[in-house]
Amino acid sequence: MAKLLDIRMDEFVSHIKEREPITLGFSLVTDGTPPPVGSRLQFRMRPGVTLLHASMPAEGARMIHDDAWDFRTILIEEEQTSGWTFRRTLTLQCDQELSPVSAKELCGIVYYQPDSMENFYCPVLGRKLEGNPIQARQVFKGSWQDQATKGWIYSYDVILRPHQQAITQWKFLSSGLPLGTKIHANAWLNVTHAGPEGVVELVTPKGDDYLLEPGKDLAVSIQLLYPAAVGQNPSLQRLPNLVAYIA
Repeated sequence: MAKLLDIRMDEFVSHIKEREPITLGFSLVTDGTPPPVGSRLQFRMRPGVTLLHASMPAEGARMIHDDAWDFRTILIEEEQTSGWTFRRTLTLQCDQELSPVSAKELCGIVYYQPDSMENFYCPVLGRKLEGNPIQARQVFKGSWQDQATKGWIYSYDVILRPHQQAITQWKFLSSGLPLGTKIHANAWLNVTHAGPEGVVELVTPKGDDYLLEPGKDLAVSIQLLYPAAVGQNPSLQRLPNLVAYIA
């Protein structure tokens, strides 16, 4: 049975822009093996905070909704033999007032071993962000069926513009995609989340070759392959919860 050693947020205190989606990264630190069947990862939301998405395995797991307590729980139902990643994400939106100087708990992440009580608790802390340094918008370019998989390829331009300062290291991501999504084409960015768990994240390589300059747009083309079972759906013409950050 996997031994969980810790739950670690990428940032101890995250900077949150109120009433806008934000995706936060965290890691499940284990002894190197995937979580066993029956284990659970639970998200306990605080009042005024909404969970929009949490990355989860494309197969062998399901999300359980407890609306009475506003809990969301990922239940592992099948052995995770391949494709498991210990790097996780959650996307939330905070509609309560935050302070720029003091942190507030937005939600708690709880891990349970099979048939056991609470094993680990990790608070998700946030303080107010006055403005995101990078604006991200998108343009849908078209879609067509992939003859090999019978899935559907959707093409987008993600258009980035910094607000005030030049930025050399940056990333953008979209969460809440259909499970089983794959990146079909990506010209030059490094991939940190490839899509199967509902999250795509792309980051610039090291160096200063991909400068974002104030007042100038940079268009990044990306194509996603959606599973055949999803079909051709107008809702796929927009990348959900699209945000960009300094890397």
